[in-house]
Amino acid sequence: MKMRSRTWLSGSAFLFLSLFLLASCGGGGGSGNAPPSIVQGVACGTASATVDALVSSFTPTEVTIRVNQIVQWNNSSGVNHTVTRTTGGTFDVALNNNTSVCLKFNEVGGYDYYCTIHGLTMDGLVTVIP
Repeated sequence: MKMRSRTWLSGSAFLFLSLFLLASCGGGGGSGNAPPSIVQGVACGTASATVDALVSSFTPTEVTIRVNQIVQWNNSSGVNHTVTRTTGGTFDVALNNNTSVCLKFNEVGGYDYYCTIHGLTMDGLVTVIP
């Protein structure tokens, strides 16, 4: 009987130690080391490019920025819009009347977008260069 108690105690100690070591390895948990998203919603401040949402179009329809720069969309058209990635689902944000939305682009590429309310005829392109 004593032999089983020691085996159980040793097994419990091993399990506890294993769980402790595993927990101390981390794994994200908000440590700040996670890579940034390809596109991030950020507070509007200093934008490198500005796009205005009109009643049924964006102007300009194309902007070019560098990596880690910000595009600001403004809406004073009197109607609500969205800024939604056409392919890839990288971003989909509401652009309500009398508001602005800012997105920071962290990778080189072409980011086509449109307004889901008004369809693919209300579209634009953000080109991000190194």
